Amino acid sequence: MGSKPVRKPADRESPDIRVAPDPAAAETEAGAPDRSTPVEQWLDWQCRMISGVNHGAVFLVRSAGYGGFRPTATWPERQVDSSNLRSAAEQAISSAAQVAQKEVADVGAQTEVSDIVAFPLFDGDQVVGAVALSLAIRSESQRQAVLQLLQWGTVWLENAVNSQVDERRDGSVLALEAIGLVSRDLPLAVACHELCNFLAERFDCARVALGTWSGLQVRVLSMSHQLQFDRRVSHVEQIEFAMEECVDQDCRIVVPAADPEENLPRQAHVQLSQEGGGGSVCSFPLNADEESLGALTLMSNDKRGFDAKTVELMAQIAGHVAPLIHLKQREARSGWRRMAQSLRGGAGRLFGGGHLRLKLFAAAAIVILGLLTLIQADHRVAADSTIEGALQQAVVAPFAGYVKSANVRAGDLVDEGQVLAVLDDRDLLLEQEKLASERDKHIKEYQQALAVRDRAKASIMSARVDQSRAQLRLVEQKMQRTKMRAPFSGVVVSGDLSRSLGAPVERGQLLFEIVPQEGYHVTLKVDEHDVAGLELDQPASLRLAGMPDQSIPIRISRIFPVASAENGGNHFRVEGELQETPEGLRPGMHGVAKVVVGRASLLTVWTSSLMDRLRLWAWSLGF
Repeated sequence: MGSKPVRKPADRESPDIRVAPDPAAAETEAGAPDRSTPVEQWLDWQCRMISGVNHGAVFLVRSAGYGGFRPTATWPERQVDSSNLRSAAEQAISSAAQVAQKEVADVGAQTEVSDIVAFPLFDGDQVVGAVALSLAIRSESQRQAVLQLLQWGTVWLENAVNSQVDERRDGSVLALEAIGLVSRDLPLAVACHELCNFLAERFDCARVALGTWSGLQVRVLSMSHQLQFDRRVSHVEQIEFAMEECVDQDCRIVVPAADPEENLPRQAHVQLSQEGGGGSVCSFPLNADEESLGALTLMSNDKRGFDAKTVELMAQIAGHVAPLIHLKQREARSGWRRMAQSLRGGAGRLFGGGHLRLKLFAAAAIVILGLLTLIQADHRVAADSTIEGALQQAVVAPFAGYVKSANVRAGDLVDEGQVLAVLDDRDLLLEQEKLASERDKHIKEYQQALAVRDRAKASIMSARVDQSRAQLRLVEQKMQRTKMRAPFSGVVVSGDLSRSLGAPVERGQLLFEIVPQEGYHVTLKVDEHDVAGLELDQPASLRLAGMPDQSIPIRISRIFPVASAENGGNHFRVEGELQETPEGLRPGMHGVAKVVVGRASLLTVWTSSLMDRLRLWAWSLGF
């Protein structure tokens, strides 16, 4: 059990051995069961050649999965317990040497002892599996004879296993080469032409054609050895008939058939074979994503037909290249065709069999759409809104001067006549004294002129006295206006001179804005897309950011026909009257107002703005 065993002929003198010269010769033995694979045939032959075999199994490394090895072939056909055989086979595979051990089993009240032998299978120096047998108990010499016979018999089994692996590897390489040809960055017809040339060369075919759906018929897209061809030629039409026959039945069609008892309709393939001189024809459907793409047809001059291995290999290649052809077809389609294909696919899932979840969703959508169409609701137009005073009084600087004191700021409540701010009057006092002295001087000169009866001078001095008195009264009025008072009781909405004491002000400069404490209105900024539906006296509701839980009723009182550009759009100014004035309402508060412009279905209410914009966009494009 230590090293790789040396192969030598079996001991022909053992009475427990019946030698057969070759496993292939055992096919003619009477009573031999029909086995489907060469491995099963070999195991059956080997177990019949050795007397006293209870059961046997062949384990291959490629069959190892989660939980250990699974037997590739067992003998006899009935299900046997392969746990002990598997254990011996695993030992033979891991040690790359033969294994011989005893097995003790309880059968009723008796205990039976049997021999278990296992021999590894090699592919060069690599272990690819093992064969394990359970034998009736025998002497050491007889057991060695059995192991020698297994050494001789495993030579054929190793060749069969390795040939299967090579065939599978070759088939995978061919499939990869075909996939590489189709996946190249070439137009679909050119890529399929190269694929047809490749298959014709590999399988020694006279002609290979690939067809796809074109409308309601299958049309030849590419053909080997002919990049361009005329579809009106009779043999091309016959190829298309054969392809449609294959696609209609959605299965491979081979002529001549491997099984004469097959009842598949193949008239088009038979006619195509007769046109080719009685050669062989086979077709394979191309399917991807549960969609039929077309068919692949191969024609050979060999009248014996395609063998089973070639048919299986070509079917494997057709199954691999079909998704790539489908992908290239999708990429080559225009946007309209893609959309139409998506719609057809959705309609098929919706009205065809299955897809219960999609059907329930569609039914729910139809019910909801019907309810949205039937249920009526108020159609409202939303607009940003601001609270403003019905009357707003501006307090401006009466003359140029300097701020002496400020008593209020924005947000303060003021009473009528309350002093808001005081301007510095020192320059006015000096000017008042100056004008008073000039007045007294002119009065004295006037009296002197009267005394000497100088009428001309008396008239001049009288006019100067009047001028001085007028200027003095103007200065006195300015001094009275240095104290700026509130014109009425209300709220100061703008102006704060508390941080501008001593700062100069110009005549007419806005210092304060006052609105009455009661008597507000609402200003709405209505988008130009919605202003057409507004009319006077329409009801509306207002919610302010400072009072979001309270709805304030308003009514449209004025619509200004002038638009202003703001935030990338045109808005019209609309005024509304408050139907009630809640506590805590202040000018300058912002919110959203919704004006009721009529009644319509919920669907119309929710989509009217979008539909209006779409109509305008379509009209701008010329529709």
